[in-house]
Amino acid sequence: MELNFFGNFEVWKLHSLSDYLTFFSYIAAGAFVFWLIVRRMNKQRDHANALVRVTKKLKRLAKRPCRIYRNATVRLPEGDMTFDAVMADKSGIFLIRVYGWGLKIYGTPDGDTWRREDQKRKEEFPNPLHELKKGANALGGVLAERGYPRVRIMPMVVFADNYDMPELYLGYGSFSTTYRELKSWYKKQAGVKEAQYDFERVAAILDELTGTQQK
Repeated sequence: MELNFFGNFEVWKLHSLSDYLTFFSYIAAGAFVFWLIVRRMNKQRDHANALVRVTKKLKRLAKRPCRIYRNATVRLPEGDMTFDAVMADKSGIFLIRVYGWGLKIYGTPDGDTWRREDQKRKEEFPNPLHELKKGANALGGVLAERGYPRVRIMPMVVFADNYDMPELYLGYGSFSTTYRELKSWYKKQAGVKEAQYDFERVAAILDELTGTQQK
Protein backbone atom coordinates (compact mmCIF):
# COMPACT_ATOMS: atom_id res chain seq x y z
CA MET A 1 0.00 0.00 0.00
CA GLU A 2 1.43 3.37 -1.04
CA LEU A 3 0.86 6.61 0.88
CA ASN A 4 0.39 9.59 -1.41
CA PHE A 5 0.64 13.19 -0.26
CA PHE A 6 0.08 16.26 -2.39
CA GLY A 7 -0.64 14.56 -5.66
CA ASN A 8 2.13 12.39 -7.03
CA PHE A 9 4.51 12.85 -4.10
CA GLU A 10 5.08 9.38 -2.60
CA VAL A 11 6.64 9.58 0.83
CA TRP A 12 8.05 6.06 0.75
CA LYS A 13 9.82 6.59 -2.60
CA LEU A 14 12.52 9.11 -1.74
CA HIS A 15 15.44 8.66 -4.11
CA SER A 16 16.98 12.01 -4.80
CA LEU A 17 18.14 14.92 -2.68
CA SER A 18 15.24 16.90 -4.10
CA ASP A 19 12.78 14.27 -2.82
CA TYR A 20 14.19 14.51 0.69
CA LEU A 21 14.20 18.30 0.66
CA THR A 22 10.58 18.34 -0.46
CA PHE A 23 9.55 15.81 2.17
CA PHE A 24 11.23 17.64 5.06
CA SER A 25 9.93 20.99 3.87
CA TYR A 26 6.41 19.61 4.31
CA ILE A 27 7.25 18.52 7.85
CA ALA A 28 8.81 21.91 8.65
CA ALA A 29 5.79 23.74 7.25
CA GLY A 30 3.44 21.62 9.34
CA ALA A 31 5.50 22.16 12.48
CA PHE A 32 5.55 25.91 11.85
CA VAL A 33 1.78 26.06 11.43
CA PHE A 34 1.34 24.06 14.64
CA TRP A 35 3.70 26.44 16.46
CA LEU A 36 1.69 29.44 15.25
CA ILE A 37 -1.56 27.86 16.47
CA VAL A 38 -0.11 27.09 19.91
CA ARG A 39 1.40 30.57 20.15
CA ARG A 40 -1.93 32.20 19.33
CA MET A 41 -3.75 30.01 21.85
CA ASN A 42 -1.27 30.89 24.59
CA LYS A 43 -1.63 34.61 23.86
CA GLN A 44 -5.42 34.31 24.24
CA ARG A 45 -5.12 32.18 27.39
CA ASP A 46 -5.82 35.03 29.78
CA HIS A 47 -8.66 36.59 31.71
CA ALA A 48 -9.55 39.36 29.25
CA ASN A 49 -9.89 37.05 26.23
CA ALA A 50 -11.72 34.42 28.28
CA LEU A 51 -14.25 36.99 29.45
CA VAL A 52 -14.94 38.13 25.90
CA ARG A 53 -15.46 34.53 24.71
CA VAL A 54 -17.73 33.65 27.63
CA THR A 55 -19.96 36.72 27.38
CA LYS A 56 -20.31 36.37 23.61
CA LYS A 57 -21.35 32.75 24.03
CA LEU A 58 -23.80 33.59 26.80
CA LYS A 59 -25.39 36.28 24.65
CA ARG A 60 -25.94 33.72 21.87
CA LEU A 61 -27.39 31.19 24.31
CA ALA A 62 -29.68 33.58 26.17
CA LYS A 63 -31.12 35.23 23.07
CA ARG A 64 -33.74 37.91 23.84
CA PRO A 65 -34.50 39.45 26.20
CA CYS A 66 -30.96 39.58 27.54
CA ARG A 67 -28.62 42.21 28.88
CA ILE A 68 -24.95 41.64 29.74
CA TYR A 69 -22.77 44.06 31.68
CA ARG A 70 -19.08 43.22 31.30
CA ASN A 71 -16.60 44.26 34.02
CA ALA A 72 -19.57 45.57 35.96
CA THR A 73 -19.29 47.59 39.16
CA VAL A 74 -22.62 47.47 40.96
CA ARG A 75 -23.48 50.18 43.50
CA LEU A 76 -25.02 48.41 46.48
CA PRO A 77 -25.91 49.53 50.03
CA GLU A 78 -23.00 47.49 51.42
CA GLY A 79 -20.61 49.20 49.00
CA ASP A 80 -19.57 48.82 45.38
CA MET A 81 -19.00 45.27 44.15
CA THR A 82 -17.28 44.39 40.88
CA PHE A 83 -18.03 41.29 38.83
CA ASP A 84 -16.55 40.00 35.60
CA ALA A 85 -20.06 40.14 34.19
CA VAL A 86 -23.68 40.52 35.20
CA MET A 87 -26.29 38.98 32.93
CA ALA A 88 -30.05 39.41 33.05
CA ASP A 89 -32.07 36.94 30.98
CA LYS A 90 -35.57 35.47 30.97
CA SER A 91 -34.88 33.31 34.02
CA GLY A 92 -33.23 35.87 36.30
CA ILE A 93 -29.83 37.42 36.94
CA PHE A 94 -26.39 35.77 36.93
CA LEU A 95 -23.35 37.22 38.70
CA ILE A 96 -20.38 35.84 36.79
CA ARG A 97 -16.73 35.13 37.49
CA VAL A 98 -14.45 33.90 34.67
CA TYR A 99 -11.02 32.26 34.82
CA GLY A 100 -8.79 32.20 31.74
CA TRP A 101 -6.40 29.39 32.66
CA GLY A 102 -6.46 26.21 34.71
CA LEU A 103 -6.84 22.62 33.53
CA LYS A 104 -7.55 21.08 36.94
CA ILE A 105 -9.64 22.93 39.50
CA TYR A 106 -9.91 21.79 43.12
CA GLY A 107 -12.03 23.02 45.99
CA THR A 108 -15.39 22.80 47.75
CA PRO A 109 -18.41 25.11 47.62
CA ASP A 110 -17.86 26.18 51.25
CA GLY A 111 -14.06 26.29 51.28
CA ASP A 112 -12.10 29.49 51.74
CA THR A 113 -9.86 28.87 48.73
CA TRP A 114 -9.82 26.93 45.48
CA ARG A 115 -6.79 25.80 43.48
CA ARG A 116 -6.13 25.74 39.76
CA GLU A 117 -3.32 24.01 37.92
CA ASP A 118 -1.93 23.52 34.44
CA GLN A 119 1.27 21.94 33.14
CA LYS A 120 3.46 24.71 34.55
CA ARG A 121 1.52 26.60 37.21
CA LYS A 122 -0.36 26.10 40.46
CA GLU A 123 -2.32 28.83 42.17
CA GLU A 124 -4.64 29.12 45.13
CA PHE A 125 -7.32 31.79 44.84
CA PRO A 126 -10.27 32.92 46.96
CA ASN A 127 -13.42 30.85 46.56
CA PRO A 128 -15.45 33.08 44.19
CA LEU A 129 -18.78 31.79 45.50
CA HIS A 130 -18.48 33.77 48.72
CA GLU A 131 -18.33 37.11 46.91
CA LEU A 132 -20.90 36.12 44.29
CA LYS A 133 -23.42 34.96 46.90
CA LYS A 134 -22.83 38.09 48.93
CA GLY A 135 -23.52 40.15 45.82
CA ALA A 136 -26.64 38.11 45.04
CA ASN A 137 -28.06 38.72 48.51
CA ALA A 138 -27.31 42.45 48.37
CA LEU A 139 -28.74 42.87 44.87
CA GLY A 140 -31.79 40.84 45.82
CA GLY A 141 -32.40 43.21 48.71
CA VAL A 142 -32.25 46.23 46.42
CA LEU A 143 -34.69 44.67 43.95
CA ALA A 144 -37.05 43.70 46.77
CA GLU A 145 -37.09 47.30 48.00
CA ARG A 146 -37.91 48.42 44.46
CA GLY A 147 -40.86 46.01 44.29
CA TYR A 148 -39.26 42.97 42.62
CA PRO A 149 -38.63 40.44 45.41
CA ARG A 150 -38.89 37.27 43.33
CA VAL A 151 -36.15 37.77 40.77
CA ARG A 152 -33.81 34.79 40.91
CA ILE A 153 -30.15 35.80 41.31
CA MET A 154 -27.43 33.17 41.22
CA PRO A 155 -23.66 32.81 40.81
CA MET A 156 -21.96 31.50 37.68
CA VAL A 157 -18.28 30.51 37.59
CA VAL A 158 -16.80 29.64 34.20
CA PHE A 159 -13.38 28.09 33.64
CA ALA A 160 -12.46 28.97 30.06
CA ASP A 161 -8.94 27.67 29.41
CA ASN A 162 -8.75 27.39 25.61
CA TYR A 163 -5.86 24.91 25.71
CA ASP A 164 -8.09 22.02 26.81
CA MET A 165 -11.31 21.43 28.75
CA PRO A 166 -10.66 21.90 32.48
CA GLU A 167 -11.42 19.11 34.94
CA LEU A 168 -13.49 20.39 37.87
CA TYR A 169 -13.18 18.78 41.29
CA LEU A 170 -15.41 21.19 43.20
CA GLY A 171 -18.31 19.10 44.45
CA TYR A 172 -22.04 19.58 44.16
CA GLY A 173 -23.33 23.13 44.44
CA SER A 174 -20.28 24.90 43.05
CA PHE A 175 -22.28 26.80 40.39
CA SER A 176 -19.32 26.13 38.09
CA THR A 177 -18.85 24.93 34.55
CA THR A 178 -16.35 24.99 31.70
CA TYR A 179 -16.54 26.99 28.50
CA ARG A 180 -17.16 23.85 26.44
CA GLU A 181 -19.95 22.69 28.74
CA LEU A 182 -21.48 26.13 29.18
CA LYS A 183 -24.34 25.48 26.76
CA SER A 184 -25.70 22.42 28.58
CA TRP A 185 -25.09 23.96 32.02
CA TYR A 186 -26.86 27.16 31.09
CA LYS A 187 -29.87 25.36 29.62
CA LYS A 188 -30.33 23.45 32.88
CA GLN A 189 -30.21 26.66 34.92
CA ALA A 190 -32.25 28.91 32.63
CA GLY A 191 -34.65 26.61 30.85
CA VAL A 192 -37.67 28.91 30.60
CA LYS A 193 -39.54 30.13 27.54
CA GLU A 194 -40.86 33.43 28.89
CA ALA A 195 -39.48 36.12 31.18
CA GLN A 196 -40.20 35.28 34.83
CA TYR A 197 -40.30 38.94 35.91
CA ASP A 198 -40.65 42.45 34.51
CA PHE A 199 -37.45 42.28 32.49
CA GLU A 200 -37.41 45.84 31.18
CA ARG A 201 -37.98 47.39 34.59
CA VAL A 202 -35.37 45.23 36.34
CA ALA A 203 -32.90 45.86 33.50
CA ALA A 204 -33.45 49.60 33.99
CA ILE A 205 -32.57 49.18 37.68
CA LEU A 206 -29.40 47.32 36.70
CA ASP A 207 -28.56 50.13 34.29
CA GLU A 208 -28.86 52.56 37.18
CA LEU A 209 -26.81 50.45 39.62
CA THR A 210 -24.01 49.90 37.10
CA GLY A 211 -24.04 53.44 35.68
CA THR A 212 -24.81 52.10 32.22
CA GLN A 213 -26.62 54.06 29.54
CA GLN A 214 -28.39 51.86 27.01
CA LYS A 215 -28.66 53.15 23.47
